[in-house]
Amino acid sequence: MSQKPAKKDDLVHPIARPFLWLESKWLASSLVWVLGLVVIALGAVDFFHPRHEYLHFAQTPGFYVLAGFISFVAAVMGGWFVIRQFLGRAENYWDGEAGDE
Repeated sequence: MSQKPAKKDDLVHPIARPFLWLESKWLASSLVWVLGLVVIALGAVDFFHPRHEYLHFAQTPGFYVLAGFISFVAAVMGGWFVIRQFLGRAENYWDGEAGDE
């Protein structure tokens, strides 16, 4: 007996079927564009909305954008370089010695 090839929808659980639209390409590109427009709009508002900060340098337009970006970069680089020194293992860590067998 030969079986018919399964359709793509046959391999999906029935409860998951209503959520298949979340995998569409238009949704991913739409989210990127909408997020980009929101970032640009909020950046533009930062130049026109007056702020009354306690620290003078925090009144600079775009200060919080730059501070957030620099903090994010520092956290990522810290994970790559500093934490790797503490948690990382040698490349041959799981290779057994010749006498371990």
